Amino acid sequence: MVLQLPPIKGSDTSSIMMFSIVVTTVVSTMFFSSYRNRIQRLIQCHAQRIHLMSLTRKDMAANGESESERGNDNAKNNGDSKTDITVSGIFIHPVKSLRPVSVNSTKFSNLGLEGDRTLMVVRPYRSSSTSTSTISGKPLQSHRFLTQRQCPALATIDASLPTVLTQQNNKVVIQLSHGGTTLTTKSDTVEDEGEKKNKVFIDVTPKSLKSYPVRYYAGLWDDVVEVVDVGDDAAAFIQQVIKTYNNNNDDDGDDYDDVRVVSLIPNVTNREADGRYVPSAALNNLGSLPQVALSDGFPILIASEESLNELNGRLAKKGKGRLPMSRFRPNIVVKGLKKGFDEDEWRAIQIGGKSGPIFHIVKGCPRCKQSCTDQVTGELDVEPLETLKEFRALGKNVEDVYFGQNVVLQPTITGLSSSSTSIYVGDQVKILTRGDPIWDMDTVQAE
Repeated sequence: MVLQLPPIKGSDTSSIMMFSIVVTTVVSTMFFSSYRNRIQRLIQCHAQRIHLMSLTRKDMAANGESESERGNDNAKNNGDSKTDITVSGIFIHPVKSLRPVSVNSTKFSNLGLEGDRTLMVVRPYRSSSTSTSTISGKPLQSHRFLTQRQCPALATIDASLPTVLTQQNNKVVIQLSHGGTTLTTKSDTVEDEGEKKNKVFIDVTPKSLKSYPVRYYAGLWDDVVEVVDVGDDAAAFIQQVIKTYNNNNDDDGDDYDDVRVVSLIPNVTNREADGRYVPSAALNNLGSLPQVALSDGFPILIASEESLNELNGRLAKKGKGRLPMSRFRPNIVVKGLKKGFDEDEWRAIQIGGKSGPIFHIVKGCPRCKQSCTDQVTGELDVEPLETLKEFRALGKNVEDVYFGQNVVLQPTITGLSSSSTSIYVGDQVKILTRGDPIWDMDTVQAE
C-alpha cells in the first residue's frame, strides 16, 4: 500500500516555508546563544585569573622579588612575608568515611588531592514511600553511599594510600586494616593464601579497575555515579568489622551484611561540582565545571586551628573536653589566623608562594552528626553540634551549622596561572581576595 499525499497548494507552500524559517531561526538563536554564553564565561574566567595573578605579582614586586625568583618555591616556603598563615596539616581519605592518612605534601589532580576519596562503601538501594530510586535526570541508582552517619563503625577502619607492589608486576593496592578484626580470605595479594589476618588489599591498578566485572550506578547525595565493585574480600572485611563493632557495643541493629566497596572508574566516572557556587576563574580551560571524586560535594575542605580553638574554648566553659580536628575530616588545615572562622570571608587564596596553586573558597561546609563520631573508637556524642548550634547556625534553619570551607582548585594555564600543583606542610597561605561568607542556598540535607 502506497501512501499518497495531496498536492501542496501555493498558500500551503508559503506556510511551510515560513514555518521552516521560524524553526531555523529559533534553533540558530538557541545554538548561538549557548555558544555566546560559553564564550562570555570563558572571557570572564580568564579575566578573573589574570586579576588574581596580578595580585600575586604586585605583592612580589612589593617584596622586591623578580620573575626569575619565582621558581618552584613552595618546597622552600618563600611565600608572602606579610602573612603568618601556614599549612599545618594535610590529610587524604583514600576511602570515603574511613580513617584519613596524614601526609607532608600532596599533589592535586582534576579531582582534588591525588588519591582522596576515590573509593567508598555502598549498599543496595531500598526505596521507601518517602524516596524514590531515581534522581531527576540521572540514571537509575541500584546502590547508595554509606558513611559514618549511618554506620559509625567505619571510623575504626584504616585505609592506606595506594602502594605499588614491584614484585607483583607493579600492581597498585590500597590496604584496609583494623586492629581487632580478623578475616579469612583468598586474596592473592598476601603470601599465605587463606591466612587469617586483620587486613585486606584492594587492587586499584587502573587496568584492574576497568576490568572488574561488576558495576553499579550508586547514589551520592543528588548525584548518581558509575562505579565498579572491587571484590568480595574488601566487602567481607568491612562487613566483619561492622559485625564485630556491633557485638562489642551490644548493638542488635543492622549488621550491614550487604555492603560493598566500590571505586571510581578512570575516564568513566563523571561528577561535577555544584555550579551555583563555583566562580568563573575555577572553570576548566574549556569552560566546564570542576570535577569531584566521591567527596560530599566539593573536592577540597579547608579548616583552621583558630576556629577549632574557638570551639574548644566554648566547650571548656561547659566543662567539656577538647575535640580534635579529625572530627571535621578536612583535607587542609591552616594556622596563624588573627581570629577564629576568618576563613569564612576568604574568596581566593594561594598556597606555597608565587608559583603555588590558587584555590577558590566556594561555600561553608555544613556539619552533620558524623562530626559527633569519635574518629578512633566510633563512639557517638552530642558534641560538637550542640555547641555549634549556639554560634554557627548560619544556614536556612537552626540545624544548619558550619565548620570549615569547601574549596576548588584553579586550573593551571601557562602564563596566566600558577605553575605548581603541589603543596607542603609549612607552606605559607596568601589571602588574595575576601568577600561575604557564602552558605548553602538550600536547606541542608540529612542522610
